[in-house]
Amino acid sequence: MTRFSNNFILYSVILVSFTGCGEKNLEHAKPSPTVPEVSLVKAENRNIIRTVGQPGFVEAYEQTSIFPKIPGYIEKWNVDIGDKVKKDQVLATLFVPELVEEYGFKQATVVLDKVLVDQAKRLVESADGTLKAAVAKVTKAKADVGKFEAEVARWQSEVKRLTDLVAQRVVDKQILDESIRQLRSNEASRDAANAQVLVADSERIACDANLAKAKVDVLAAEATVKVAEADEKRLAALVGYIKLPSPFDGIVVLRNANTGDFVQAATGDQTARIMSPDQSSSKGAPIFAIARTDIVRIFVDIPEGDANFVNIGTKAEVRVQAFNDMRIDSKVTRTAWALNVRSRTLRAEIDLENPDAKLLPGMYAYGYVKIERNNVPAIPTTCITKRGDLPVAFILKDGKCMELPLKLGASDGIWQEIINVKNGETWEKPSGDEVYLKGDLDELDNNISVKISDGKKTEDSKEKAPNKEASKSK
Repeated sequence: MTRFSNNFILYSVILVSFTGCGEKNLEHAKPSPTVPEVSLVKAENRNIIRTVGQPGFVEAYEQTSIFPKIPGYIEKWNVDIGDKVKKDQVLATLFVPELVEEYGFKQATVVLDKVLVDQAKRLVESADGTLKAAVAKVTKAKADVGKFEAEVARWQSEVKRLTDLVAQRVVDKQILDESIRQLRSNEASRDAANAQVLVADSERIACDANLAKAKVDVLAAEATVKVAEADEKRLAALVGYIKLPSPFDGIVVLRNANTGDFVQAATGDQTARIMSPDQSSSKGAPIFAIARTDIVRIFVDIPEGDANFVNIGTKAEVRVQAFNDMRIDSKVTRTAWALNVRSRTLRAEIDLENPDAKLLPGMYAYGYVKIERNNVPAIPTTCITKRGDLPVAFILKDGKCMELPLKLGASDGIWQEIINVKNGETWEKPSGDEVYLKGDLDELDNNISVKISDGKKTEDSKEKAPNKEASKSK
């Protein structure tokens, strides 16, 4: 046998030997499944304290821009920046002579209109007297008609009697003729009296109409006075705008007034913060700006996740850098209720009394809002993970691991408040009987077996330890 043949046979034997060993090892290399090791935790009622802090600035409680209501020239200005002013103190006076003259003219017009009212009332009195005289004349005319009616009746009777006597030749016919003349005369007087009644009644109606017109003239004159007085008040108000008063006690923080400047009204508050919503685009400068100093404000923007836990009266704290981070205990005075659509934060405001005016607007300050959730069910944050966007925990149910969706409340970084748990398709308050799993949550899934750690007792004792000071989230 050649050397080459011997080497080939040896190589074949070694190759067969390694191949057999490999098949034997592969047969026993099946991996055995591992069971996640967890500890058990139950929810506890705890006090969760969370502090939300934001940097900000001290703001005046009120800062009012003083604009003129009417155009005019600045005749005199009385205050400058830094001056303390009282409510209604005159800051400046405008020069508007044409308005003053118009106001004087309107005052004289009111006086004239009142005189015309008195004149109209006297005409009413005169018309009333004339009417009464006309009524008396009608009465007299009717009385005269009655008198002549009686005379006509008397002479008619006399004529009838004398006619019979003349027929009997007892009385001379001349006497009858005389009586007939008397009858005709009284009938004429009666007809004249009736006509006089009509004339007098017509005069009464005319006087009555004149009286009604005079009364209407009085009402019209009085209405004219009211219109004139209203216009006078309007002009008086405009004249009042010649003086620019302070709206409250405060300090002058801005002056743009100079003697002889021509000023006009402007739109909007030009001293409002730059980020104020719906700010006017007008860029007119105010004559003065007055800041109220007895109260100042600090703004804190609360993240959306904590917004529901901040209300009026929530404890707060302010630190002012200019006073070596001096801490001032306070409370939330008000909230915006609606979240800012850009930052998704809730504006909370803290008011601070500032009687000595030491806190100056514009000072750097840090505002803290303390969220306190007392006696709420909570579990360690290490028991919570996320599946998609939904926070979940794992509980032990019938010896198996089960996923439990959660609705979370406040957290101090160590403990997490549980508001609701999902039971089927509904959200419910946690019953307190849930047994939560604590461990490597990435290894857990629905319906898998878990191994309870021997350190369960240690975990239980840790969870029951006294509540420590909460961490702060900034």
